[in-house]
Amino acid sequence: MSAQNENKIAPNKGFKNWTIGINYGLTKFNGDISQYPFASAEQIDLQYQDSDFQERRSAFSFSLEKIIDKNVSISIENVSGEFAGLRRPNEYKGYEINVPYSNVSPGMPGYFDAKSSGDKFVNSFNETDILLNYNINSEISEFIKKEMPENFSIFIKLGFGYNVYRSLRTDLYNDNYIYSFGYDELTKNESDVPVTESVMVGGAKLKYEFENSVSLILDYTIRVTNSDKWDSSIMEGGQGYDRFSFLSFGLAYNFDVINKTKD
Repeated sequence: MSAQNENKIAPNKGFKNWTIGINYGLTKFNGDISQYPFASAEQIDLQYQDSDFQERRSAFSFSLEKIIDKNVSISIENVSGEFAGLRRPNEYKGYEINVPYSNVSPGMPGYFDAKSSGDKFVNSFNETDILLNYNINSEISEFIKKEMPENFSIFIKLGFGYNVYRSLRTDLYNDNYIYSFGYDELTKNESDVPVTESVMVGGAKLKYEFENSVSLILDYTIRVTNSDKWDSSIMEGGQGYDRFSFLSFGLAYNFDVINKTKD
């Protein structure tokens, strides 16, 4: 009887010190095609679509975290969603503009005149990251000379990831095709193979345990690519390495409560 009980409990033991998390939030791109460094822009009164074009986009994340000790954990995180950007013609003054198809006639796919028009892009992505998380509560307590609440934690996180994406760049005012990655050339049709990039990841996470093993999460993470392609614009003298931030809220659940109940 005892052996049977041990066999029933054993599978749950494997979840000890594991946490799952689900987050939803907003993305903000910063690169060649972005109007402002921090705020999200929008373009209204577009004739080719009913809604306004918004830089502000959303994404969803799922994470699986293994707690190593009270300060250190390792997590795998999958993020999927969109980020976008726009740039009006006044923001291109003094820059060398990236125009891949320079001999195209006006109105044809690939044509772009930055002196009279702006551009925009939308990037649809799916990314998987491996992250090292470090709890800085003890450092903060030492600095402020006061103990942090036991149910509140602040983490910094660093890691790397693998980003799979498709990016479509079009004219801001008439939606004419300019350039893309992950689409058939000179069309808005998705190609069979998306594009991949390696990324560096860094950020911070606030965790508030409001119920046994259930926590609220506030997460802010920045992802930086090793190239200048996320916005389908490789502009000399521009931003260089593309990056986007992801501000999200969510819930995390620690499986330890299952093990304690079974024990």
